[in-house]
Amino acid sequence: NRLKKEKYAVDTEALRVYFPFQATLQGMFALYQKIFSLKFTQVEPPYVWAPGVQLWVVEDATTGVPMGSFYLDMFPRDGKYNHFANFPQLVGRVLPDGRYELPLAALVCNFPPPTADKPSLLQHGDVETLFHEFGHVMHLVIGRARYEGLLSVPTDFVEAPSQMLENWVWDKAVLDTFAADYRDPAKKIPAESINGLVAARQATEGFFNRRQLSIGLLDLGLHTLSVDGAWRADIVKLVNDTTARVSLAPPPDTFWAAYIGHLGHYDAGYYGYLWAKVMAIDMASVFKAAPGGFLDEKTGRRLRDEVYAKGNTRDVADSVEAFLGRPRSNQPFLEYVGIKK
Repeated sequence: NRLKKEKYAVDTEALRVYFPFQATLQGMFALYQKIFSLKFTQVEPPYVWAPGVQLWVVEDATTGVPMGSFYLDMFPRDGKYNHFANFPQLVGRVLPDGRYELPLAALVCNFPPPTADKPSLLQHGDVETLFHEFGHVMHLVIGRARYEGLLSVPTDFVEAPSQMLENWVWDKAVLDTFAADYRDPAKKIPAESINGLVAARQATEGFFNRRQLSIGLLDLGLHTLSVDGAWRADIVKLVNDTTARVSLAPPPDTFWAAYIGHLGHYDAGYYGYLWAKVMAIDMASVFKAAPGGFLDEKTGRRLRDEVYAKGNTRDVADSVEAFLGRPRSNQPFLEYVGIKK
């Protein structure tokens, strides 16, 4: 935050006024309904696990055919999971009687709650997280397959559809559809603020990606130790040496990896975040080149049909290339991080 403020004139706290939670949520809903040709409707849930949890149903906007539903659990409370994630409750499949079991997601977040005199106000990074996690919801709800297992994409692709949708929150045309000062809705987020955010992101992108590489390498290293080797290994040294290979060397008496929960359940798949990000940026480049940019409905429908709906019913690499209309490329990613030809 200090770097952003001092070098790029970006005050992330001051920008909160442009992202009141409710307007941001509704703005995101409007965008996803538009580009994916969907309709979201809030309904009275038959059961909720806490006050304030909402249930929404999703339909195809053209045919009215039900697609699935999702819960929203947006604010913190005592004893609640304290991060941000999408938890699939039901995955779509054809039942023995021929009916299709519709998918059900639970989006669990911990955004700052509203107060008596002020709405919940998000940082730009919170908005990016919301778009990312709801991207997982869309991937689950839109997917269609005979068997549940055919909707479970490989671990090193699972983050691609959601990371791709992060790109929407860096685009002025997109932000102008919902980002406005809650005290004066006619006041849109300034273009110079968005430009500053983008410049600050590029300035720190190298460090971020080095960190992702170090976690991915550590994940692979830990999961390829033999049983005997794991018992004898100096894990702290392994962590610090691996980190120092590609990123900043941590102090030798620290063990920063202890808080990386993904090491326990991604099972040597953490590298997939960066692997998937390269594909995500490549897919986003199709929107950037489209007549309507990130709001282009024709491109959005193709994304829905060729990537989100297919799940793992065909090789995900084939799905990506069907959407791209060309072989995959890492050039858009290199440009994204500021590396020019």
